[in-house]
Amino acid sequence: MPHVNHNALRAAQSKAVIARFLGDAGMWLQANQQMKLAVSMPWYRRPQ
Repeated sequence: MPHVNHNALRAAQSKAVIARFLGDAGMWLQANQQMKLAVSMPWYRRPQ
């Protein structure tokens, strides 16, 4: 089970909502990355 930082996730989700409202794609992509970090993605690693 991945570790979820709920405070960071909530902050990133809020940022994504604001970015969508403003129409700021760069800010939305940044929020998307922060959400992935908050839920400890990736959950798997590709074999190298």
